[in-house]
Amino acid sequence: MSGYTKDQISQALFEADPMNTCCKENDCIDEYDGIAEAISARLLKGDNLEQAMIAEISEWFFDDGRFDVDRLKPVLELIREGDK
Repeated sequence: MSGYTKDQISQALFEADPMNTCCKENDCIDEYDGIAEAISARLLKGDNLEQAMIAEISEWFFDDGRFDVDRLKPVLELIREGDK
């Protein structure tokens, strides 16, 4: 089980905005809440954080499942920094 919370994940996604939704500029702090909840569910099922993020971002934003996973590096760094 992961120690990462939905709120932690959502906050990191908001801060990094890997999908360029302009959530920070528009002060839409809950922009990534649904995705964070889905990522949390995957973590509870045993996925690691990176696997869960890739799977959910692919599902939410890309029909073909292909995207540059480097977009998630800042998000992962923010989450892991907050875990220290």
